[in-house]
This record gives sequence, C-alpha cells and structure tokens, in this order.
Amino acid sequence: MKEEPLFYEEQKFTQWWLWLLLLAPIVILFYTLVKPILEDPNQGNGNFSFSLISSNDFWILLGLMLVVLILFILLKLKTTLSQDYIQVSFFPFFTKKWNWSEINTADIVTYGFVGYGIRLSLKYGTVYNIKGNHGLAIHLKNGKKLMVGTQKPEELANVIKNK
Repeated sequence: MKEEPLFYEEQKFTQWWLWLLLLAPIVILFYTLVKPILEDPNQGNGNFSFSLISSNDFWILLGLMLVVLILFILLKLKTTLSQDYIQVSFFPFFTKKWNWSEINTADIVTYGFVGYGIRLSLKYGTVYNIKGNHGLAIHLKNGKKLMVGTQKPEELANVIKNK
C-alpha cells in the first residue's frame, strides 16, 4: 500500500506571454512558407522556393522550434512531502529526494524574480521555479541550499509547521 503524501503539487508553464514567445517564431516561419504561395499561386505544385531562407534551413529551424515547444509542453515541476521525505521532480530531467533527517530547515519564502527553470542563486542555492514568487527554501545538513517554487504557499506552510 502506497503512503498518501502530506502535500503534492504539480506545476506547468502556463504564462500566456511565454507561449506567445514560443509560438511566434513558428508562425513567422510558416509565414515564410506560405508567403510565396500567396504571391504566386502556381507555387502549389510542391516545388517551394523559400524567399527568406533555404529549404533545408526551414526544416531544421522548424524541427528545433518544435522540439523546444514539445519540451515546454512536457515540463512539470512536482513537489511531494511525506512523513519521511521531500521529493522534487522536474520532469523529464530528474527526480531528487531528501529524507527529513538530511534537512536542517525548511521554510516558505517570498522572493523577487529568480528566473524560470533550474537556476543557481547565491541566496537560495539551486532554484527550481516554474512561476510566481513563493517557494520552499530548504537548507540541508550538508550545507547545500535549494528552493522549490510553489503556488500553494499556505498549504505547504501548514504541512511544514505540523511536520
């Protein structure tokens, strides 16, 4: 029987401006494909002549942009607290787990902008952040620090207080 977590949170990138930044280059790239066809309907015979970039460059750029887009669709920051451990998963990259016996302190903090994704900070150590300005600051007994962003600071604070 699997132990029910005391706290679980799953976060994804949902900022509209981020998706605009990710999708705009793809739209522009497709425009370079469609523009010559719109200007000369006889281009519809399958022999495209790209006016702005070469055919090979087009497909390489499109492939790279789609890989980045799919990566952002898949990215998830999962935080789990149980009686025995804190676990952080930044899917699809890694999952890390620290037993409570390895943790010196764990506190909810409000911070300024620290960036998104995985970052290094002098104040918080390794930062795992998807959005917002609240996080779980963890100081390990071995001296390492980390901070995990959260959208549920009150709920997380109650769990830590009762731990």
